[in-house]
Parts: sequence; structure tokens; C-alpha cells
Amino acid sequence: MKRIVLLSVSLIFLGAGCFGGGGSTGSDGGIFKTANSGEDWVQSVVVPTAAGIGTLATSNVLNMEMDPQDHNYLYIGTRSNGMLYSEDAGASWRQTRNSTLSDGTIYSIEVDPTDVCTVYVAKGSRLFVTNDCMRSFDDEVYVDSRGQNVLQVAIDWYDPENIWIGLDNGDVLKSEDAGGTWQTSFKTGGEISEILISNTDTRQVLVSTFKQGIYRTVDGGAVWEDVDDALDAFSKADQVYTMIQSTDAGVVIAASVYGLLRSTDFGGTWEDIDLVTSPGQVVIRAIGMDVDDPSTLYYASNATFYHSDDGGATWNTERLATSRTPRALLVDPADPAVLYVGVATDTE
Repeated sequence: MKRIVLLSVSLIFLGAGCFGGGGSTGSDGGIFKTANSGEDWVQSVVVPTAAGIGTLATSNVLNMEMDPQDHNYLYIGTRSNGMLYSEDAGASWRQTRNSTLSDGTIYSIEVDPTDVCTVYVAKGSRLFVTNDCMRSFDDEVYVDSRGQNVLQVAIDWYDPENIWIGLDNGDVLKSEDAGGTWQTSFKTGGEISEILISNTDTRQVLVSTFKQGIYRTVDGGAVWEDVDDALDAFSKADQVYTMIQSTDAGVVIAASVYGLLRSTDFGGTWEDIDLVTSPGQVVIRAIGMDVDDPSTLYYASNATFYHSDDGGATWNTERLATSRTPRALLVDPADPAVLYVGVATDTE
């Protein structure tokens, strides 16, 4: 489906530049962008509206998504200011016309890899979807009757009818009919931090949790295995913030309380990556790689950006002009020197 640009008319308070009281009082929030692998950064926070020019600088960004078919089209989920999107590689940002998604916490955003106009958004106990490029949203794709929050969403690139979601009580659910019906595939017992579908075989799925380790299925969810034994050598490696993978799924990187871990067999075994800091010394929640050359790695923590071109054997560091914690990192696959970092205050 062809995307048609929609201009938002959401109200933003000028001067202070916040979205109505949800942001921090500091102005070092929002998104930071580099075009040279982290040597120089600019704050990407302009929000034009019918009322004038606002800013993301006081906002806390928790997650980011890049349209797999258009790398200039970005989505972000914030802690208090809802969901925003950019049509120009972060030069400006807009809110959707859906009032429910224009404020509050957005836990996850996922674009259908086969249809740019289909976007899933997790907020509270509901999963929303738009099939018409955000002209309208269906807010009943999934509604948890127990009040559990939907934290993660993943879409099968081979068959987008298959959708996975992860809840804050540890349940992993799957729909095989684009959200018409749902089945509980597995109960991990811990908050879901990431769902990773293999880029080469969508029957293989990794699920990480914030406190209960990593789980794997190789048959589309019929059987799950706990891979914690492979993490036992690394203290607190079972507390995982996020995971990413290379284009060929040959490398998976996990960010944990221990530090960074690498798997070359899609989660079966893991090795640690040497960092500048000692294991557990810093919080690493924002990681990235050149997906076509996974020896090029990036991570951000404590206002510092780290870059390696040799798989983590050596690291270069640059400062980020923010006191907030980097929470999300996107690497443009068309130009891996272009990166985006979303930051937020330390409140979970």
C-alpha cells in the first residue's frame, strides 16, 4: 500500500516545548542523531504543528522503530507523550491523530515488513493496529482482560498473519490470523523484554525477559527451551534488556545486566563481549550493529557512546550531550554511519 503523508494538528505548548506536562524539566531528552558513526551528534527534537513549533527535548523516549522499506520513516514510543513518527529521518516529528496514542506510555511499535501502512502499537493492556497509514486505528486487536500490559510485539516477515506479543506477567502469545484469535504459546514467569524472530527461519524465535533469562523455540512455538545454562557463566546475564540480530541471523547480541553477550547459533550458546567497563558496571539498554557486517557494533550508556569495528576487541568512545539513560538505538541499514539514540530518565 502506498503511504500518504498525514499532518498532525496535535497541540504542543510553545516556549517550554513539552507535550502537556509529561516530560522531564530538563531539555536533554528526545532523540540524538549522528551521520558519522557517533563522532558528532545533533538533538533531533523538532515537532511542527498547526499551533507552531514544539520540541521533544523534554520527552523520554523508550523505544524506536524504523520502517523496513523506508529508512527515512521512523517511529518512537515515549513514556508520557505517546507515539510520534518522522517522515524525514528525524528532522521533524509528528503525533498521530489518534487521541489515545497521543499521550501516555507506548511500550512497543512494530511495522509490518510487507506493508508499510500496517503498524502495530502496544499501549497498556491493548494492542492497536492501523492498516491505512494511521488514518484510523483498531484498538481491539488484543485486549488483556486481566489488565496485563503488552510490552513487546513481533511480526513474522514470512507470514505477517503470525503475530507474537509478550506481556508483563511473562506470557508469550501468538496469533496466526493477524490478531483475530490468540493462543498462549509459553509462560516465562518474567516480564518480556524482547521477541526476536530469526531473519532466516521464522520458526525460530528468541524471547528474553528482564529477570528470567532467554527462551528459544525452533518450531514456531510448539516447544520452548530455556537457554539459561548457556548464560550461567556470566553473573546476572539472565536479566536481559534487549536483543538484536544480523541480516543473516548469524549473530545475535543481547544486552544484559552483566553486559553484552553474543550468540552465533541463534541463542543456543553465548559468549561475552569485552567492553571498556567491567561487567555490570554500567547499564546498557541501547545497542546496535551494522546488520550486514556484525563486527561493527555500537552501544550507549551513561551519556557515552561506544563504537567498535572489530567485533568488540577495541572500542572508541564519544560523549552524548545528555544526562539521561540511552534506552534505544537504531542503525540505518542503508548507511550504518547514521544512527539514532533515544534517551529517558531512569524511572522504569
